[in-house]
Amino acid sequence: MVNSSVQTCVKPVALPIIFVPGIMGSRLREKQHGEIVWEPQDSFFGNAYGLAWAGAKKKRRLMIGAPDSGYSPDYLEVDPGQVDDFLSQERIDRGWGGLMQGSYASFMAWLENMAETPAAGQVPRGCFNLHYEVWAHPYNWTDDNLNSGKALGETVAKAVAETTQKYRDTDVQVLKPVIVTHSMGGLVARAYTQIHGGASDVHGVIHGALPSDGAPAAYKRIVAGFEGGGIRGTIERHVLGANQQEATATAGNMPGVLELLPNQTHKSVDGSTKWLFATGHDGSRLWAKPEANPYGEIYRNEQDWWRLIVKEYLNPEGDSGAAFKQFLTSLKDAAKFHAQLGPSAFHPNTRMFYANGSGHPAFDHIEWKQTAQEDVIPTDAERNNDGRGTLEWGQWHTYATPYGAQTTFLAETRYEIQPADAPGDGTVHAGSGKYVSGPMSEPLTNGFEHQAAFDSTEARRLTARWLFDMVEEQL
Repeated sequence: MVNSSVQTCVKPVALPIIFVPGIMGSRLREKQHGEIVWEPQDSFFGNAYGLAWAGAKKKRRLMIGAPDSGYSPDYLEVDPGQVDDFLSQERIDRGWGGLMQGSYASFMAWLENMAETPAAGQVPRGCFNLHYEVWAHPYNWTDDNLNSGKALGETVAKAVAETTQKYRDTDVQVLKPVIVTHSMGGLVARAYTQIHGGASDVHGVIHGALPSDGAPAAYKRIVAGFEGGGIRGTIERHVLGANQQEATATAGNMPGVLELLPNQTHKSVDGSTKWLFATGHDGSRLWAKPEANPYGEIYRNEQDWWRLIVKEYLNPEGDSGAAFKQFLTSLKDAAKFHAQLGPSAFHPNTRMFYANGSGHPAFDHIEWKQTAQEDVIPTDAERNNDGRGTLEWGQWHTYATPYGAQTTFLAETRYEIQPADAPGDGTVHAGSGKYVSGPMSEPLTNGFEHQAAFDSTEARRLTARWLFDMVEEQL
């Protein structure tokens, strides 16, 4: 809606926009030798070096490094891409080539071109010469979002400087930039504006599908692998892991992923702060966590069967003790990062949208349900873990058949993770937008799928409106 106090744009204006993608939304290469490690454009499996077909050992070697090495933020870096029919040299220079094109190319092109034919009445009167200068900030999404946020400041400064230079000899007024984010990119932007002091350098921030206080899906995907069946499945499943062994070897070592875990202020859609629980075979609630601190009760836990990390899976070819020690250090950093952000650390001029539909259910809690005979685990039982969210306790039995001896596991107790059932986008649940403190937050009841958030007609309509608002606010 146009502010009636603003009658006209006294001169043409240009708005730098910096887009920050979500996890796996940036192309990555091994820094020392330049070999591509994560290439989302290379076939539907998304990797030239066989991540889709690799087991836990090879996945870890490709994504984390040699078996005798721990995680290092200097192991991977963004690959900037190459000029092609879509990516001009100017777009490469603006960071577009480092993005996952399948998810973001359409949105970036729309963002760049939509100002040329604005809808009647949406742009301040007289602003028929409005320029959107669109940049991208691809980043090493395995790394601490605090580091990625610091680097975002460099991209913002470059976007402003080059936009100013572009219009230096014209009468175009260059406005303060606006940041647009998707998913984990929102944590990167919040780190930049609220921790690194960048808030005064940008006019506003627009978040889409932001896991504001983390997402229980992160726990589920480390413990039981990523969702998606069939040969195509999901990119995350093929790259980061289809089961606990693979996902722990990759995601369990990545500081960026650990910062997606539910933090101390997380709330489910119903407002509950307890998001991990077990139910008995009769449906009764046996326990619910966290009681106070998810880091100590769930993430650092080394004993209970529902713990986040099986330390032997962190480095299947190396020193599991050293790997777990580094995990604890990364987790400590994640807890500090979460505490610095808290529930209200947003840029003062923030808009965000989130999915509140039922078409793509998400985990707002994790329920381990008992589906065998006994709720209590037998003291003399052996454990059987399928790595996909089913744990059994019982005994192995060998019996004779016409084809020879066969062995099977007979479970006395079985706990299984139940399917997601909260409104959301398949990854981030609606509570992530419902309970945020600070932004102007709008639910999209038609919903959208998480990775394709900005392909939603409703999401683009809101983004366009908010950008026009932020232009008008600066006139």
